[in-house]
Amino acid sequence: MRFVGTHSPNRRPRSRVSDQARSSAFRDSHERVTCRTELVGVVIAASIALTAFVSACSSPSGPAVSTGHGGGDSRGPVAASTGGGGGATSVDSASTSTAAGAGGSGGCLGCARDWAKSPPIVTIDDAAEIFAVSDVHGDYDAYVTLLVSAQLLAAVPDQPNQAHWTGGQAVLVVVGDLIDKGPDSLDVIQLTMALADSASAAGGRVVATMGNHEAEFLADPENAKASALDGVDAELASVGWTPEDTGLGKNAWGAFLRGLPFAARVNGWFFAHAGPTDGRTLDELGAALRTDVDAHGFGAPLLSDPGSILEARLSNTGPQWWDATGDPKALLDAWMGALGVNHVVVGHQPGDVAFADGSLRPRDTIFTKYKRRLCLIDTGLSVDVDATGGAWLHIIDPGTANEASSVILPDGSSQPL
Repeated sequence: MRFVGTHSPNRRPRSRVSDQARSSAFRDSHERVTCRTELVGVVIAASIALTAFVSACSSPSGPAVSTGHGGGDSRGPVAASTGGGGGATSVDSASTSTAAGAGGSGGCLGCARDWAKSPPIVTIDDAAEIFAVSDVHGDYDAYVTLLVSAQLLAAVPDQPNQAHWTGGQAVLVVVGDLIDKGPDSLDVIQLTMALADSASAAGGRVVATMGNHEAEFLADPENAKASALDGVDAELASVGWTPEDTGLGKNAWGAFLRGLPFAARVNGWFFAHAGPTDGRTLDELGAALRTDVDAHGFGAPLLSDPGSILEARLSNTGPQWWDATGDPKALLDAWMGALGVNHVVVGHQPGDVAFADGSLRPRDTIFTKYKRRLCLIDTGLSVDVDATGGAWLHIIDPGTANEASSVILPDGSSQPL
């Protein structure tokens, strides 16, 4: 089954980052520069035992980072990474990493990831309803239109930080690539952060998983995608932040990105930006990701290799990653069995995708294959990609005998999937 996106006129709205958020960001910048300067002097004069104090000051879990959300709430990425309370657990989050790591912003003293607060994989077992979208790519207008169409927002908020969740106990999963290839990446992040807090308070959950654009930015904040005309770096400059400091988590946007999980399992559905898990169990995958990121930062091979969970590309000729053994259904069954799921949901690729049986997923469609074992949901949403406006994968009663899935369009209409 498939959904063909509807193209909309080209547009480049100005950034909606609020004046409050800008002034808060500048105040926070001054405070953090002062804090870092003082701490460097302490470390030089004292002993290595003060490293923990440096970490407390420099890391996203240290002093409050003003977000412009409701008067300085510094909850940061935790709500979005865990998807809120009530049934959300983490995989392989028993310990807190102390390794500095390596690889650009992925490895800096005091920037080690707290795996207990920001697990590599989020798991939710009690979802009654799931909404999933991927590859928002900085298109704030299309994103909020979709949220309203699914009744997850009552109306378009005046500012991104004023978003109020109306989805009840539903689970929203954004499967990677919030940033770049669009005009309003910071607003998209800020809206997602605000929704995460609001959803959690209402009994719902918001989970944004990391995409290749987020990982590439964190590994190299001035990479070619981020520094392009429609990349996030220009937006950061417009509000007085450098890509490097953002990649280090010194503002709320960067702290949020650094805490994103790499995948999510919601009931019987597994969500990952590009998909491949190489037959690992959830625990094995979580442990491998944690070890690799601790050692190599966000440029870790398990995130950055061409066949990785964030980078694996699909093509209009094939073969695809699920064709590795020559029996795609058997491979998917084995890998899903290891994960304990019945479905794998992938973003990352809006273009035509060829299957070994000769069938083709047309560009910009939500498309299921192999009796819904595999679901491709990148619809080229963003104005700077294919400007389709996107669509939702909507799942009712996931993992039960009454499970049903459909596509919700930007106008609020739906089609069974």
